[in-house]
Amino acid sequence: MPRKYWLLLFAAAAALLFVGNGSLLITDSVESNYALTAKEMVLSGDWLSPQIYGHYWYDKPIFFYWLTALAYKMFGFTEFASRFFPALFGLGSVTLLAWGGSKLENARSGFFSALVLLSSVEFFLISKSVITDAVLFFFFSATLLFFYLGYCDGRARYWYIMYAAAGFAVLTKGPIGVLLPGLIITLFLLWQCDWHVLKRMHLVSGTLLCAAVAVPWYAVMYSLHGSDFINTFFGTHNFLRATVSEHPHDDVIYYYTLVNLLALFPWSGLVPWAAYKWWRQGHRKLGEQQKFLLLWALVVFVFFQCMATKYITYTYPLLFPASLLLGSMLAKYTDCVDGGYMIFVGGGFGLLLVGAWFAVSHQLIASELLFLLPLALIIGVMLDYILRLLTGERVCSIAAMSAVFYIALVFSLAIPFSEQRSAKNLGEMLTENDVHEVGLYGKYPTSAVFYSNSKIVKLMHEREVAGYVPKDFSWTSKNVMPYATLEQNPYRIVVVTSKSYDKFISQQNDEWQVIDADKSWIVLMAKKAKTI
Repeated sequence: MPRKYWLLLFAAAAALLFVGNGSLLITDSVESNYALTAKEMVLSGDWLSPQIYGHYWYDKPIFFYWLTALAYKMFGFTEFASRFFPALFGLGSVTLLAWGGSKLENARSGFFSALVLLSSVEFFLISKSVITDAVLFFFFSATLLFFYLGYCDGRARYWYIMYAAAGFAVLTKGPIGVLLPGLIITLFLLWQCDWHVLKRMHLVSGTLLCAAVAVPWYAVMYSLHGSDFINTFFGTHNFLRATVSEHPHDDVIYYYTLVNLLALFPWSGLVPWAAYKWWRQGHRKLGEQQKFLLLWALVVFVFFQCMATKYITYTYPLLFPASLLLGSMLAKYTDCVDGGYMIFVGGGFGLLLVGAWFAVSHQLIASELLFLLPLALIIGVMLDYILRLLTGERVCSIAAMSAVFYIALVFSLAIPFSEQRSAKNLGEMLTENDVHEVGLYGKYPTSAVFYSNSKIVKLMHEREVAGYVPKDFSWTSKNVMPYATLEQNPYRIVVVTSKSYDKFISQQNDEWQVIDADKSWIVLMAKKAKTI
């Protein structure tokens, strides 16, 4: 591939992954937990034990909190800082895939694989989200990629990079960072009937390297917090997550099938064609590399399908081998992306446009820039025509169309959506009114704590307390925000959601007056003095 193509690829990747990040607010209920924990790490000076609301928090290992806290030290407590490392590791994953594809096959295959990954919907979304998955994706993918490179090449440095990457994966997400790659590697060697490679894998020194990266933090946490850390981190957030569904309504057999068809768009329409190609070849004619990549993707899919708790992001790691498989096939069979396939791509983006129009027209999202999406489709069609004339490659056209559409999506929908899912306005109201501690009745907004530095105490009825108090080996262990009862509410200033205002007033004997409000939040002050 010409050098200018690579420069355009990485320039486009950087633009796509970083554009709008400073305007995407921290949303509830997931992003705000990570952001607030990292912020408290910086403010407290405790870089070993994650804390939230002033309590120790054992939800995830330390590495992502370290990265986010480092970004806060560099850029301040901003939205751009919160999203800096997810975007950077997204860029790193594109680079890793481009290099890996070039190493395993050729530059054309690496280039097309990187295009497939960069333009996939899920990759775009997760690389802009304040969650651990972009970082885990990089280390998880590096672990398995360098295993296979070591398997083929035998160079010691590949094996050691594999072990180090596995260590960082464990430090990012927990035991799954080494257990799942280990399962994939074991099944591959079993399929190949090749156990001699174990003698070449530097198992002892490599395992020591992996342990040197991952184990010290876990050891320090155990020495500091003992069974509390073990029971919460390993018990609740690993064992319980695998055995008891946190979201039972998602526990359906087709969940991850739908998720991954959407995740891989606009390339998911090629999956039946690729499957037909492999079927025609027969499994005995599959190359060693194809076997490994297929096994990688299938094991991730089946493993998480068998887990009780299901999240959209759990099967995200299969996007790397899927992109490499599709990219290598696109490099060989460019005729599969023809005018007919462009109808599929255009139809998919058209459905996204209709969905966006429906959300705005039914006031689910307030957006004044919806026109950017049809404009992006028009520009995408023009790019398709121009790039086919210049390169003759429709793969580049689809990737370019996707990038333009995603950038339009950021400004037309993602930013307004983040504003609706964030309590930044409430945080600013509390700051403006110099409120340092306040009771809150209604859905608890962690993002308001992040933006305000105020202590926000959840108010509930006494009868609700027993079901709320954290218990070991229970999802209630996640209820770590401070709380008080309505019956003994000591707060003179209380925040209520607009939906819960009437219910709150009807249950109170005191008289309250509104001191500030917006369409989502109402700040009330009791007319009679209270304790706080």
